[in-house]
Amino acid sequence: MGVVTPPAAPAAPAEPVPLARLLAMAFRQIIDELHETLAARGWADVRPSYGFVLLAARDGALTPKAITELLGFTKQAASQLVDAMEGDGYLLRSPHPDDARAKVLTITPRGREVLAEVEETYADIEASWATHIGATRVDALRSALTDALAAFFGDELPPVRPTW
Repeated sequence: MGVVTPPAAPAAPAEPVPLARLLAMAFRQIIDELHETLAARGWADVRPSYGFVLLAARDGALTPKAITELLGFTKQAASQLVDAMEGDGYLLRSPHPDDARAKVLTITPRGREVLAEVEETYADIEASWATHIGATRVDALRSALTDALAAFFGDELPPVRPTW
């Protein structure tokens, strides 16, 4: 038998990887792990698009039009999403108090419950990152990103929107 040598470490890229690409890769890793964990914990019906809507609805009622603007969906796609979220018990659709033609969407207790599960899962994912790069670097990354976003958007962070 011959000697087995371990594979060589990948060569460092000649140029630094653009920050936008690294952020996109990190986002994808975190969201994939989030949904794998949610499914394992009994939340298999939660789709990635649900999170954007639930976060927006957490602080107050929404209209279907607000969802089309938030997600960049057509009215039909937003309606289908709202139907699915209502059917899964995450949103409640009610008549608009000022416009008989419009509807108001509010988060349900089940929606709040899944958001709490998401926050717990994010904490677990961040702890995992801390085992790889250290808690100080995770905190520094959060601080740097918060500072950069504040410089672009002012004191209030923008809504979380999809990147599609």
